[in-house]
Amino acid sequence: MDPSLLPPDPSTFPPEYVNASNAARIVGIVGFFHFIALTFVSLRLYVRLFMVRAFGVDDALILAAYALALMSWICLVLQIPYGLGRHGLVVPVEDRIKFEEITFWKTVFSDGFAMGLLRVSMAVSLLRLKKDLKWYRWSLFAIMGFVVAYSIQAIAWLFVYCTPFSGWWEFQWMNPFDPRCHDFNLFVNLVYWNISCNIFTDVLLGALPIPIIWTLKMKLRVRLYVIGILNLGYLAVLMGVLKAVYMLTTGGDPDAIFDYWVHFWQNLQLNIGIIAACASFLKPLVGRLLKINSSVGYSYPSTPYGRSGRTPMGVETIGSKYPNRRRAADQSHEDDFELRTKNNGSPVGETRVVTSVEGAPSRRNSPDYSAENVAPDNNSEEIILQKQDTAYGIMMTRDVSVRYSNKG
Repeated sequence: MDPSLLPPDPSTFPPEYVNASNAARIVGIVGFFHFIALTFVSLRLYVRLFMVRAFGVDDALILAAYALALMSWICLVLQIPYGLGRHGLVVPVEDRIKFEEITFWKTVFSDGFAMGLLRVSMAVSLLRLKKDLKWYRWSLFAIMGFVVAYSIQAIAWLFVYCTPFSGWWEFQWMNPFDPRCHDFNLFVNLVYWNISCNIFTDVLLGALPIPIIWTLKMKLRVRLYVIGILNLGYLAVLMGVLKAVYMLTTGGDPDAIFDYWVHFWQNLQLNIGIIAACASFLKPLVGRLLKINSSVGYSYPSTPYGRSGRTPMGVETIGSKYPNRRRAADQSHEDDFELRTKNNGSPVGETRVVTSVEGAPSRRNSPDYSAENVAPDNNSEEIILQKQDTAYGIMMTRDVSVRYSNKG
């Protein structure tokens, strides 16, 4: 063999080149974003399990996506002794083969399964926004079907691109044009296709709910908050674009593991996507801090008998002083994605204040005071709508016995 074709002898490299390593930076930055993702997932689960008490399919899917993201970060740690962050020319071939094998399975679970589960989870969450709007509901179903289809395709081609698929770590990394694998141009085209699918679905998931949110009965800053949170996914899109750029420019480079840009951006894309998917569920925790809490659903009329301020027989009611309002608000945990548009009528679960006086007419004849009709206009930003199939609401009854005495 021509000596010029042989790899250089690592003993001829300067010590600073041989000892250089970016492993700490790669693992540390990815680990930092993974810790943030863990925090957001934990807060979401707390809200869903203990505040809202409505753990759903989307929560289970996001938990599975996080578990796969954790596996991806662990894979980075496992790759450190096999050359992560080092110059490829100083890593022994047997170590590099083990390194690439870990890379393959990491790609299958994080870039294949996890990203698909993440997007399906986001679509299921958005279904709560407007279940009765057919075009919106079927659009989300179509997105979910599309995500499942191209995720299966992305995973399948990893196993058929090389024959056997172990060629990914046995020889493909050394020669992108190895005849035991398909045409490298096919690899490039599939990369473009998968990146295009990811961007397309992320843009749809961010843009589809905007026109519906804009018609909701809530303050402007609440609408902007919800729209902004739902579009945090565009940061993940940016990470995906950067991953694609480095995949196409560093493919086949034996020194690609020094900065490991492709999988660095892949891990950030997954973790930022998880953060974005969980942020919209944290309103019960941060709503008061950000001044985006709603109030209509928990408003009471200033007096239950009108605006005159007078009550029959001088009986004190809960109208002007709300001793239980905060407690009622805290106990009424509905789903933040079940929203009401401005054109809707009164809430499904009406809030009534009924005072029964002994000897008075039956409760059926008592006035009906819904918060929708009596709450001030500036409090019409209700964001949480009670579920259609549940008669939620706060029925407050006060029975007052009036006794007369002839003494004195």
